[in-house]
Amino acid sequence: MKDLIFKTVTTILLFHNTLILAQDDRETNIFMFEQKNISTNSVEYSSSFSSSGTEIYFARSNNKWGTGNMKSSIYYSVKKNGKWSIPEQTSFSGQFDDSGPHLNKDGNTLYFISKRPSKGIQISADIWVVKKDGMGKWGVPFRLDAPLNSEAREYSPRTDDMGNLYFASDRPNGYGQGDLYMARIENEEFNEPINLGNVVNTEKGEWNLEINGNGDLLIFEASERKENVSSYGDLYISFKLDNKWSIPQNIKELNTSGSDLYPHLTNDGNTLFFTSSNSLKSGDTNIYFTEFVTIYKKYKAQAIFSK
Repeated sequence: MKDLIFKTVTTILLFHNTLILAQDDRETNIFMFEQKNISTNSVEYSSSFSSSGTEIYFARSNNKWGTGNMKSSIYYSVKKNGKWSIPEQTSFSGQFDDSGPHLNKDGNTLYFISKRPSKGIQISADIWVVKKDGMGKWGVPFRLDAPLNSEAREYSPRTDDMGNLYFASDRPNGYGQGDLYMARIENEEFNEPINLGNVVNTEKGEWNLEINGNGDLLIFEASERKENVSSYGDLYISFKLDNKWSIPQNIKELNTSGSDLYPHLTNDGNTLFFTSSNSLKSGDTNIYFTEFVTIYKKYKAQAIFSK
């Protein structure tokens, strides 16, 4: 009886800080990031770390997750002496609905999604950019011009080490509800975005994403696929070889009955951060992380490329 009580208490304490998802008789440890500091009872999602891993940007909202009218702001925290600071709102965010921050490789440019007016006109959720000045302070954000942005909605901007821009959009002439796109950079200017194709994109929804530095590893959220654990969003992985993407695989170790989305890889590729609501009943989301190397090796070995 004493052993049973001990095991029960131990399980409760472990689950309080760790998600343990059993899939196909395997267990994967998934840890909540900075509980009660960065991950709180509010809605936190879409993390992006600096290359050094000592600075994090993320979105936070006090509204309920999944309500459709959620207003978010972008926050940041800095790690000093092994401890993360209390998050503060960035200087450029707070008045409008801002989300999806992405810090580029050198840490001086941040892409994000905003519904703020542009030139006095209220527009859809679009990709905005803000840069640091010579003193290391953020300047005034500016909206990317068409065709990077459209009259439809854009989501989840990400850049690879070359500076190419990846994002999701529900603009017309895609394959489904939302598709993934890439705009190659040449002479410091972005070319017209190209759709990543119908191996990655389907008639369903492909949304927020992560791309590795080499541009040959893609992790993204997809909704309503038959392989999904949840119709509200599962994480998938795809690999690029000879300019072709492998058939996306559901990362079963990570996905729950809720929303699993906004993947982010650390600079060394060893750790995967993502956002999860854990269940359909949940009114909030938190930021989680897990060791990525085992996941990478498993799905890379299973990768299948269409002929």
